Amino acid sequence: MDNTRKQDLPLLAPLVTKALDDIPGGDTNLLPKDALQADLEVTFPLWDGSSPLPGGTDTVLLMWDNKEVVRKSFSTPIDVSELFAHIPMAELTEGSHGLFYTVIFSSGNENSSDPPITVTIDKTPPVLAGSKDPLIFPNDLIGNRVTARYLEDHGNKLPATVPTYDLPKPGDTIFLYWETLPVGSLSASEKTLTQADMILDIEFDGDMIVGHGDGKRYATYRVQDRAGNLSELSDYAELTVDAQPVPLVMPSVEKSLPAGGGTGTLDPLLVTDGAVVVVPEEIDLQPTDVVTVYWSGFVASASHETSTPIEAGDLKFAIPSTAIPGNIGTDRQVEVYYTVTRTGGKVETSEKYSLTILPIADGRFPKLKCDQAIGTGLPTLSLSSVPAGADFSITPWVYVKAGQKMHMWAEGVDKSGVDLPIDVFVERPLTPGEESGGVSAVLVRSFLEQLKVNEQFWVDIEVSFDEGESYLNFRRENVLLVE
Repeated sequence: MDNTRKQDLPLLAPLVTKALDDIPGGDTNLLPKDALQADLEVTFPLWDGSSPLPGGTDTVLLMWDNKEVVRKSFSTPIDVSELFAHIPMAELTEGSHGLFYTVIFSSGNENSSDPPITVTIDKTPPVLAGSKDPLIFPNDLIGNRVTARYLEDHGNKLPATVPTYDLPKPGDTIFLYWETLPVGSLSASEKTLTQADMILDIEFDGDMIVGHGDGKRYATYRVQDRAGNLSELSDYAELTVDAQPVPLVMPSVEKSLPAGGGTGTLDPLLVTDGAVVVVPEEIDLQPTDVVTVYWSGFVASASHETSTPIEAGDLKFAIPSTAIPGNIGTDRQVEVYYTVTRTGGKVETSEKYSLTILPIADGRFPKLKCDQAIGTGLPTLSLSSVPAGADFSITPWVYVKAGQKMHMWAEGVDKSGVDLPIDVFVERPLTPGEESGGVSAVLVRSFLEQLKVNEQFWVDIEVSFDEGESYLNFRRENVLLVE
């Protein structure tokens, strides 16, 4: 096809480089207001049929609302980087405009881009409803008072509605302000309208509200259209914020002795049937809130967690006796605290009560006995009375529980005067039968035969209440060995 015939081919549409991208439901080729401060650049692709030979001239007429506003000539062959023109700023008036261009070829033929493209110019800021009407807050915001409970009940949001202004369009952005003075400088949130969401309901974030503190606050808004025209600041809505989280005070433990500074002590002999944790009644609880008490001990078996009160609706929670002894000792503390899970899933944690479970005096534990030994004070064991070994036993102790690890050993002096120890058993778990009937073991005769007669030997037993992490030594049994 020769160039003359190509000159009748359709021309591609011009391009307004500063026009905003179109959005669903929005104005077509909308110009941002900043683009209206100078002549407007329009570009166009090289048209078919332009002569590739030097010496020719193609002319472009830029048509704005069917009126020629620019005429520009191009020498052939045309440099594509020169394919632009500018609409004078004076022509950039408010409204929708039709833009196309006509090419007059060197041959004298003419062709025009068709149909004209629409270019939209918007210089008018949105007009707020009424007398710059303020935000509308829900009826359940009593006295415009924003509380922690209100935020919790509304998904940690403060909802509001923007009064219908003139004229909402997709691409409009609502800017919200939350301030101590209603000056519209501290942005709190924003919402951009879309064709799918033209609702003027907005939200203030609860964390933002809490973060800006309690007291009197002013909520205002502005609307900016897609072209960048900004409305006046609205009138203010005055609110009172009382939303700072109130710390959940620490729980107490019945029969414990507070020592100040969130610490206390507990005599384990007072809670052999289990301890009771008391959650303060003054905490702000709703019927749907869930309270969970934690007894965080030294090991897993010395810890407990419960959301079930002793009595329904009560704030006392039972800690089983099994969670007590593993925490005995001044070198360790139980962290006692609780959480409150609110309706929306938010979890709040109380202050912690650090509780020391006091040691149990040696005299409160039973003592090993040798069945064949006779006498009181320092019992005597005759070697001739134990042909199969000496039988030692101990009755159940406080907080006895199957599974507790035990270590039993004996020590004496051999015939040459050297210390002679022997393990009877090491880290042996207490059996369920021994939990109620006590522990028995045999000290083998072969060990006794090595000992020096008319000398004392002793037998010790120690028990672990904390899964073998440490052992508590009971009172030893001293015995005088004779022939």
